[in-house]
Amino acid sequence: MEKFWVERRENGVDNKKALLIFPHWGAPIRPYQWFARYFVDYRTIIYHCPSSLLSSDIGATFCNFDFLESAALCDIKRLKSKGIYDFSFYGASLGSVIALRTANILALAYGKVGGVVINLSCADFPFAVWNGSATRPIRKDWENRDISYAEVNKAWSYLSPINNLQRLKETKILFFASKKDAVMGSPNVMSLADTFANNFPKAEVHTNAFLGHYLGGAKNFLRLRTMRKFLERP
Repeated sequence: MEKFWVERRENGVDNKKALLIFPHWGAPIRPYQWFARYFVDYRTIIYHCPSSLLSSDIGATFCNFDFLESAALCDIKRLKSKGIYDFSFYGASLGSVIALRTANILALAYGKVGGVVINLSCADFPFAVWNGSATRPIRKDWENRDISYAEVNKAWSYLSPINNLQRLKETKILFFASKKDAVMGSPNVMSLADTFANNFPKAEVHTNAFLGHYLGGAKNFLRLRTMRKFLERP
């Protein structure tokens, strides 16, 4: 298996607010470099890593997410030492899992997060991996090795977005959801959307009823003006 690594691309080093960007699973870095350039008044950090972030190796995936989380938290600590206190987050698909988790940890430690933009996500991460169309090879390998859903859920439930929202009740959260999302599962997606709509007063949910995970995510990725205006709100 490919050795796990995290490549950081940092821009806007003179700016006094930060945007941490977590791409989708196996994403090339170039589109996100283009994306980051739109947020010219932010110190942007893109966290680029290989697709081995998520695999059928339960323990390795746990370690990989921990490594990525630690890299982001170390950057937050470093930037705070430079006088930056305004942190926002962008997460796409699998990247949304770590974006929400890191934002929740930041809010627990320091009390405030600037804003969070989520391009596709779900409530229950293990359930999405077990049932999603994109992760069928992972489930097949588990089944071949007699690994049960209960084992996966026990190891990874701490990563579920629904379990990483406790400190974000008063945070601006923009969530783009697709009802026809076969990768994360429509009920799983809408469970998170309903949680935001009903319990998070500063959350805004945009639901696409026609496009699935890939086309929906691509469309949302281009809604730069909507994202920027949202993050600029008080």
